Amino acid sequence: MTDSTWLNRDHQLVPGKELFRSERWFHLLAYTASHSQLLMRSVGRPDEPGEPETTIDLLFKPVTVVKIRDNHRGLAIRCATEAESAQVKAEHASVSFDRDDHVFVLESQGESDYVVAMAVGWTEGVLGHTQQSFFSHVDPGRPIWPSRPLAGVDPGLTIASTRDLVEALSAEESVTIRRERHRFVHVVMTRVIRPDGPAVTGAGVFLTRADAENALAAITARSVDCWIEELPIAV
Repeated sequence: MTDSTWLNRDHQLVPGKELFRSERWFHLLAYTASHSQLLMRSVGRPDEPGEPETTIDLLFKPVTVVKIRDNHRGLAIRCATEAESAQVKAEHASVSFDRDDHVFVLESQGESDYVVAMAVGWTEGVLGHTQQSFFSHVDPGRPIWPSRPLAGVDPGLTIASTRDLVEALSAEESVTIRRERHRFVHVVMTRVIRPDGPAVTGAGVFLTRADAENALAAITARSVDCWIEELPIAV
């Protein structure tokens, strides 16, 4: 079960109002230029005694300006006062702010940062070991496992090395290991027209594109409709 909050309306974002407070550690997890999303996380460790069971994912979007540290020990978020908001925007005179842009002040251990964005929200719950974040969802148009905490431009930082993949394949099974990295595999897909309709199936999975293309050529020679799809394998 998860608890979620999303704040993007003027009556929710009153100047000076505190929106969120927690004594837990938070770190900067991800940023994507797609929709200018910034994600922070407090990690849950349900298998470790004395540690928080739940994970908290905290999302700002779309982000216009950000001044933030990589981690916060205890975190409070409030809407900036009108004077604070004016000061922050004055410091970034070259930026064209939208009327819906809000200045969110992040306070931790007596120091302040800020994020200028249209909305902020968070979700708290037990994060599945193959779930990248509470804000990473399957795209109905391309239903594959989301391999990143946020959809959008991928810098490739979560792509595992070949050694990581080999170690994952040879390690004893553990359902508690978080699957935060991946390697892409190449799947040769085929479509065969049958009396009851087309049958689409995978003909083989290959670690390299070159091997998949070799298999594709052999299958195509038999006049079968086929193509290559890339899928992430969780490591």
